[in-house]
Amino acid sequence: MKRWIGSLVLSGVAAVAMAQAPFTIVRPVDGARVREKVHILIPKGSIPPGGYVGVFLDDKLVEAVVPPLKGKFYEYILDTKGRQLPDTPEGQTQKLELVLYTDYNEVARIVDRSSVNVKIGNKANIPIPNEGIKLRYKFTPGQEMIYDMTQNISVSPMSEEQNEMGGKAATFDTEGEKIRLSYTVMNTYGNGDGLLRLQAIPTKGKDYADLTPAGATEQQRFYDTDMAPLYMRVNSTGREIFGALPAYVGFEGTVGTFETGGLFAAFPLPTLPEKAVHLGDSWQSGFQRGKLNLDNWVGASSVVKRSPARGEFVGVEWESGHPCARIRNVIEAVEKNSETAKLQEQGAQFSGDKVKIEENIWFALDTHQILKIKRDETIDQKIENSSSAFGGPAGGGPPSGMPPGMPGKGGGKGAPMGGDLNTPAIPKMQFGGPPGGGGPPQGFRPPMGPGGQRGGPGMGMPPGFGGGQNGGRGGNTQMQATYVRIHRVMTFTLEK
Repeated sequence: MKRWIGSLVLSGVAAVAMAQAPFTIVRPVDGARVREKVHILIPKGSIPPGGYVGVFLDDKLVEAVVPPLKGKFYEYILDTKGRQLPDTPEGQTQKLELVLYTDYNEVARIVDRSSVNVKIGNKANIPIPNEGIKLRYKFTPGQEMIYDMTQNISVSPMSEEQNEMGGKAATFDTEGEKIRLSYTVMNTYGNGDGLLRLQAIPTKGKDYADLTPAGATEQQRFYDTDMAPLYMRVNSTGREIFGALPAYVGFEGTVGTFETGGLFAAFPLPTLPEKAVHLGDSWQSGFQRGKLNLDNWVGASSVVKRSPARGEFVGVEWESGHPCARIRNVIEAVEKNSETAKLQEQGAQFSGDKVKIEENIWFALDTHQILKIKRDETIDQKIENSSSAFGGPAGGGPPSGMPPGMPGKGGGKGAPMGGDLNTPAIPKMQFGGPPGGGGPPQGFRPPMGPGGQRGGPGMGMPPGFGGGQNGGRGGNTQMQATYVRIHRVMTFTLEK
């Protein structure tokens, strides 16, 4: 009995000791050079019930949080890149301080403090030679690169009349989708070229992926047997030399057709600058996006479509633990006429058809791979006689018929994941154009429909936007044009 009581006493002492663990920064150590996401650790038991931590950098509050407990430590992650914190000047340090608070009579009270000196270096220790940096892919037979791609789209529609009156369009977000893309090096050549197999692959841990095909409003399930490959030979800058779909050869030696229910992933790698680049350099670059002609694929020698862009060497920085060159490709085009000039003078939200695409690429200097691409594109389009596409009177409400997915199986010829941006005013989550590819629409007007109307059937546009009954000028049934802004963000990240 005494031994049992003694055990309880010892357990109680241990519990008290744990509750009174010192509040101190275990990691990073004092004087450490840090970059990207900094994992700040403090001992378990050092934060009392109801306590919270203020994170300060050079006496400026970053955030007040209760860090999650992971094993023996509370862990707070300071994302120095995400918060766009500048590098610490050479020869200096910055004070990283944690302050422990508790609330007493509804007033925050400081209980303890701990600090270390650190040096932020997201761009440090990546030298740029005097002759510049020559960026090249280095392909290895059997090498597989898998990218996780996410895409999110928002749509902002507004009638022509509301735009002229200075209105502001409401914005509706679609549900984002994800897909995994595989790039396998099938062969290499003496001049640095590589033969790549491009293919969509199932969600990790599964033998399928749920995706929303173009023209649909719900996801469909695609199994690994539905996901067909295509092949590209590219040079060391990523530029296509040859591209084709695999052909089936019958017993008599005749070329057959491929699986009509297949899902093709036409996402070429982005192209790199031809010459060595220095900080601040710009050059004539281009978007290289996937394009498949499934009606005339036999004998085809290309699976891409190129569009010009302005390339810029932004600089060097660390990304996912690798020293990287950061490249930006930009294109911006605006339709100019007397109408657009008048709308610009009025300060209207929409002033004609325009497109802007900005793409940032992180190229690893040590592994010679693309680590990450973030592509941001905004397209403004004016849809004439919009009630034929929008199907209802002017009003509000979220897009109900907007297809948030990608081209999928069906249609009798297979279906490519990819395509041009100048098709419907609200794009079918085209996933077209690479980790880092893709390009501007060719003229960025929707195709002509019956009767010469832009848009036509199959636009995927929601009811409730545009002219029509009680929505036109003067309260009659006159139809009017509608402006639509599509904002799409695509992010490709190389799996570790």
